[in-house]
Amino acid sequence: MRKTLAGLEVWRSDAAANKQLGVQLAMTAVLSFVLGVSASAQTLGVGSSYEDYIRALQISGRSDVGSFTVRGFGLQNDLGSIVIDGDHPWRTELNAAAHDDEDWDFSSLDPELSIFSNSRFPTGQNDGAVWQGKGLTTALDFGGEARWRNLSVMVRPVITHAQNSSFELAPAANEFAYPWSGGIYPYSIDLPQRFGSDSFWEFDPGQSEIRLDLGGASFGGSTSALWWGPGIRNALVMSNNAPGIPNLFLGTNEPLDIAVGELEARWIWGNLDQSDWFDPSVANTDRFLTGIVATYSPDFFEGLSLGMTRVFYGWVPDGGSPFGDYFAVFQGLRKKGLATEENPHGNDEHDQLLSLFSRWVLTESGLEIYAEWARNDHAWDLRDFLLEPEHSRAFTFGLQKAVDMGSNRILSLKGEVTSLERGSTLQVRAVPVYYMHHRVAQGYTQRGQIIGAGIGPGGSVQFIGGDLYTSWGLVGTYFERQVHDNDAYYQWARANDAGFWRHDVSFRWGAHGLLFVGDFDVSSGLVVTREFNRYFSGPDLWNLNLRFSARWRPR
Repeated sequence: MRKTLAGLEVWRSDAAANKQLGVQLAMTAVLSFVLGVSASAQTLGVGSSYEDYIRALQISGRSDVGSFTVRGFGLQNDLGSIVIDGDHPWRTELNAAAHDDEDWDFSSLDPELSIFSNSRFPTGQNDGAVWQGKGLTTALDFGGEARWRNLSVMVRPVITHAQNSSFELAPAANEFAYPWSGGIYPYSIDLPQRFGSDSFWEFDPGQSEIRLDLGGASFGGSTSALWWGPGIRNALVMSNNAPGIPNLFLGTNEPLDIAVGELEARWIWGNLDQSDWFDPSVANTDRFLTGIVATYSPDFFEGLSLGMTRVFYGWVPDGGSPFGDYFAVFQGLRKKGLATEENPHGNDEHDQLLSLFSRWVLTESGLEIYAEWARNDHAWDLRDFLLEPEHSRAFTFGLQKAVDMGSNRILSLKGEVTSLERGSTLQVRAVPVYYMHHRVAQGYTQRGQIIGAGIGPGGSVQFIGGDLYTSWGLVGTYFERQVHDNDAYYQWARANDAGFWRHDVSFRWGAHGLLFVGDFDVSSGLVVTREFNRYFSGPDLWNLNLRFSARWRPR
């Protein structure tokens, strides 16, 4: 099966075509490895161990790479271009990434093979185009980059194969629900429980981009992962939890000096695509999205960054999106301003998300503190906002501490709390479930996965973890408590007189490591999950998630 996404093609095969497609993709991968023998570049992708490491160095005062709130753009440039003061555990690895500064340059991008396994049910977060079903899931990403002066073209697709074994699905909300849809929200959001009944291959454009840099500005087209806001585990508006959004963009390519501080910004226009496993009766499957992020770091308050994001999305009507939709991010904040005699409630055809965030880096203490607050609905006016700021809100709060352990070791300790649950205003007014909207059936999703926080609609999570960086790699661990779909639980519990003890809650313990072995980065991890009351009325289950990856980085 072939689908088109804003001019890019995504292939999904049925079981009969798996073998032929697998041979073709394997040949493509081998060719990529062969072409990469002579030259290779290493990039700093969203969510990579290198990005986490650079962030730990920044809060310890060893590197200045901006606010870390507009990720997936400037930080995706070569590792060798990042200036780091003094000695540090991964000095050799980052120095090996440096390349000659020439007008013309071509290199392969370090290919990576990853294997995931789930023992009992699907689980996975912040993994882009990968969907980790039950059983084995394999992903291979590779490609190359060409640069000519200020123009760069990066092609880094990802090939995935999912075994997608069967498991017990949630009870259907009603007899008409599509079999793979979410149990209680079958028509309100494109979040399939299972991606069909068979194993499948998928080819995704992945971290691909064409960009022209002019001074401090850049513009172009991209399918690369984005991360907006200061969160480490969860971002409320834009994250790498879903496949990249094919988009055109305009923004800064590095922190821009504006006399009273520095500015980082990005404005995108793109299309969202429905998964193959959502309700087939939905006639309109094309959605337009535009979003903006801007961060200001004042000169007079060292280490502080203040920012905002705003995203609008809606169905694409026949004939295409109206011209005004491209500038929707500049719409007024008051719903009252949209009201007319014909539309007294100020309703429009879009859904929107808005967030405000801050990050404060205290380099003398090796500490960062950050927060993000977001809304999923307009306030009617300023009075409405002041009286009920908790209406349709979500929030994230976190911190990270970097400790110099001596002997060329750095310990990073981090904690984060995120909540998407509806607040108490539900008792007196309608409150939308986060990432859902009655006008857009697919919700805030891209090909069946949440674009924002991977904990999903109506959820909350508490996270604590730590990583130890050494000259040979890293070792880390974390513990997490996640409440699933709590908004749905209260709705279900009231309807079924189920009592107060049936919340669907997962406790997770994870461990991971990275080892530098010759020209390879070899990493692995495991996550042990104990889920209580699966689907609210279901059993308590264990799940073991295993991950192994090898990344080829010729030194």
